This record gives sequence, C-alpha cells and structure tokens, in this order.
Amino acid sequence: MPLWEILILKSRMIKKILSPSIPYITVGIGLLVFCNAWVAILGYHIGMIIMILSSATGIPVKQIFRSNNYSIPIITAVIGASAGPLLYVFWPLLVVPIDINSYLHSIELAEESWTFFLAYYILINPLIEEYYWRGYLGSRTKRIALNDLLFSGYHLIVLAGKVEIVWLIIIFLVLTFGAWFWRQFNRLSDGLLASTVSHITGATTVILAIYFLSMK
Repeated sequence: MPLWEILILKSRMIKKILSPSIPYITVGIGLLVFCNAWVAILGYHIGMIIMILSSATGIPVKQIFRSNNYSIPIITAVIGASAGPLLYVFWPLLVVPIDINSYLHSIELAEESWTFFLAYYILINPLIEEYYWRGYLGSRTKRIALNDLLFSGYHLIVLAGKVEIVWLIIIFLVLTFGAWFWRQFNRLSDGLLASTVSHITGATTVILAIYFLSMK
C-alpha cells in the first residue's frame, strides 16, 4: 500500500477516535483546569467546527432546520420543554451547591456575562451540537449507538461533584435515552429540526428553572 494511502487511513482513524473525544478534552480543560465556563463552551464549539470542516460530511447545514413532517418537531419541542419543570421538582433531591450564584462566579459567570452566556447556550449551542452529534456523528440505527453514550457521558464532567453518584448514573441514562430519542425522531422526519428544537426548548426551561431556584 502506498505511503499516502497509509497516511490517509491513519488520519481517518485518528479523526474517528478524536471526534467524540472533543467534548471530554475541551470541557474538561475549560472547567477543571481554567475553571471558566466560556473557555469550556467556546473550546468545545471550536473543536467541533474544526472536526467538521476537516471532514467531508456531505450533510448540508440546512438539515438543522429540515423536517418532512412538522408535527414531529412540535412534539419533540414540548417533550424538551418538560426538562426544566422536572429539574425544578427534583431539585431538592439533588446534592448541589447551596449557593448557586457562588458556583457560577467560581466558573467566571458573573452577573455581567451571565446573560450573554445564557443567550449563547440556548441559541447557538443546540445548533452546533445537533449538527455535530446527530449529523456529523449521527447514525440511523434504531438501537442505542456508541455516540449516544459518548454524548451523555461528557455531561458528567459538568455535573461531577455537584450531585450524588446515583444521580450521575440516572442523568447518564436519561441523556443516553434522550440522544437515542432525538436520533429516532430525526430519522423519521429526515432532518435535524426535531432534535434541534427539543434541545433549544430543553435548554431554555432548564436555565429558567436554575434561575428561579437561585432566586430562592
């Protein structure tokens, strides 16, 4: 086999391993090393964009807004919106920092930047994540895929030390099911809109729940 073919194969193998590892590396460094939420999320997004641009995905960006059945995104949006109320209800059972505002300050989310971070997290993060995880790393299998587990797993970096281990396990299982659920509805609607709107409504209600809890 020619050297250039060997290099191409190695490059593809590295990308296959590195692609789902991007959030673990970037979010881990951002939160655990720099203790900065902005470094974590921007590093995460830059890493994803670099991987996408360096690979011929063949998936148009407009797929984020595509669905062949618009009743499906409505259903997923409503289901996504239930995340915030559920968090609010189960909050007393979670072991979290008593003073949420102190924790936010510890990761450089002061009042001045909090609003901008929320807007970015709610409006931009879902678009990039859905294109990356359900598009670039997507799968049309009806079974639980490895990337469903990997998508769920990186969230535990954010939550580690904030909730009890039993809740980390529950959250991991819920997010894994959520990743699988989003893929199935995307498959049925032949686009990424179903998971994108669900991600946006979920992020919005979760942030609102945290806001009202921090006001107590």
